[in-house]
Amino acid sequence: MGQALIFSGDFSGDPEETVYASSGPRLDATPLDRTPTGLAALAAVPGLWRGDALARVELESLSTGYSALDAQLPGGGWPLGALTEILNGHTGIGEMRLFFPALAVLSKRADAPPIILLQPPYMPYAPAFAGAGIAPEQVLVLRTRRPEDALWACEQCLKYAPRSAVFAWPQRLASQDLRRLQLAVENRPVLAVLMRDLKTAQHSSAAALRIALSTDPGSRQLGLRILKRRGALITRPIWVEPPSPLPFIPDFHEEPLHALDRPVPAATAA
Repeated sequence: MGQALIFSGDFSGDPEETVYASSGPRLDATPLDRTPTGLAALAAVPGLWRGDALARVELESLSTGYSALDAQLPGGGWPLGALTEILNGHTGIGEMRLFFPALAVLSKRADAPPIILLQPPYMPYAPAFAGAGIAPEQVLVLRTRRPEDALWACEQCLKYAPRSAVFAWPQRLASQDLRRLQLAVENRPVLAVLMRDLKTAQHSSAAALRIALSTDPGSRQLGLRILKRRGALITRPIWVEPPSPLPFIPDFHEEPLHALDRPVPAATAA
């Protein structure tokens, strides 16, 4: 005689107390919401999120210092263990100052992690970092002897500079290069930021966060348009005002006043 399949219970009641079918030696009965495809199980999968919500993060994020921006980022801040791309049409509009509040917090940590600037187009101005509460001795400027070594250097920093912040200004990156850098920083407590040309926005990227910058001619505010995040799409820009730690930092709408604000000149022939 075969086992009888008996359904019982109130299907509209508490799922924890409802019996949908009897289990026995020939049959296992499992409600769909208790399987690996149930909503509770899917919500626990890293890297998976609802289309109308922000993703959960594996590592604690670093607050940006701007509440309006934190509210729109998974984890409430700059992601750690994932690539961030900052896209802008012109360098020197405040893209580095945008990170000053977060770097000031990072600089005060007991382990004093390094802040690495790889191939910056301008010579960083130490008093500006100091004025923002960032110890200049923690800021390390790296330049490769050959341009083609920049990708390798960035990968090494992401892999072997624990609990650091790495900012890189790559000349050109292929899609496989971006995947390579994303894998290098994956789940490592590192703030990884690539400063890239706005034209690259039309290309796909493995970065977890992509933000395009714009300026407001009537103020010192920056407009941040989130092109990609691990969460629902957002179409409106977010306006923030990066700090100006020194009163004599030139306005980004003017010509540079100091030699250190200009791009590093090419080496002259002997």
